Amino acid sequence: MKKFFMLSNEEIKRSFKLYLSILTMLVIVELTSVVYQVLHYQSKLEDLMKKERLTEMEAVDQLNGPLTFGDATNYFKYMIAIGIMFTILYAFQIWYRDWYGESKYIYRLLMLPGKRITILLSKLTTVLVFVCGFMGIQWITILLSRRLYEWLLPEHLQAASKIIGESAALNMLYTFNVIDTFVILALALFVITMVFLFVLTERSYQKGKALLTIAKDVALLIVPFIALRYLFDLTSILIPNQQVFVYLSFILIYFAYISWKCVRLLNHKVSI
Repeated sequence: MKKFFMLSNEEIKRSFKLYLSILTMLVIVELTSVVYQVLHYQSKLEDLMKKERLTEMEAVDQLNGPLTFGDATNYFKYMIAIGIMFTILYAFQIWYRDWYGESKYIYRLLMLPGKRITILLSKLTTVLVFVCGFMGIQWITILLSRRLYEWLLPEHLQAASKIIGESAALNMLYTFNVIDTFVILALALFVITMVFLFVLTERSYQKGKALLTIAKDVALLIVPFIALRYLFDLTSILIPNQQVFVYLSFILIYFAYISWKCVRLLNHKVSI
C-alpha cells in the first residue's frame, strides 16, 4: 500500500503543471465563449433593429427567439472533446514517457520490490484523479457560466434550456447526478484500461505481432457486440431491459479480460 501511494503521488506531481495549464486554458476559453455568444447575440439584435427598423421583440422573433443557455454554452462541447482527447493522450503518455530519456525511468519502476501490479494501479489512479478533477472543474465552470449568462443578458432575452443544447451525452455530464457520474467514471476506467493494454502490448512484442494482438483484442470487443446487436434486432427473445443487462454483462466480462491481460503482460512480458 505504501508503494502504491508513493508511486501515485509521484505520477501526479510529474504531470500536475501540464494538467493545470490545460485545465485553466479550457476554463478560460469556455467562460470567454459564453461572453462572446451573449455579446454577439445582442450585437445582431441591435443591428437588426437599426437596419429593419424593428422593435426589440420583433427583432428577437427574427432571430428565432431569445438566446437560450444551451446556445450560450454551445462551444462547451468542443472543450469537452478536447478534454477527452487529452485524457486519452495522457493515458498513452503516462507509460511511454517512462521508456524515453536518459534515465529510462521504467527500469527503476520495474526493479522496485513488490508486485508490479502496483505500477499499473498507480498510473490508472492518476488518470482517474485527473478525470475527476476535470469533471469537478466543469461543474464549477457551468455554474459560473450561468451567472455570466444571467448577468450579461437582460432577463426578457433569456430562455430556459438544457445546458448543452439537445445533446443527451453532454447534458449527462452536468446533471450532478451520482449515477450519471458513476457511469462516466466507469466508461473512463474502461477506455483508460484499453489504452494501457495497447501500450503494454506494443512494449511486449515486436511491431508486427503487437499490431496483430491489438487487432485481435479490439475484434474481441467489436465482433461479439455487433453479433448481439444483430441477434436482438433479428429476434424478440429479450425485452430492451434484458438486452441492456446482456450488453453490460459482456462489457464487464471484457473489462475483466483486458485487466487480467494488462497484469499478465506487465508481470511476464515487459522486461528490464
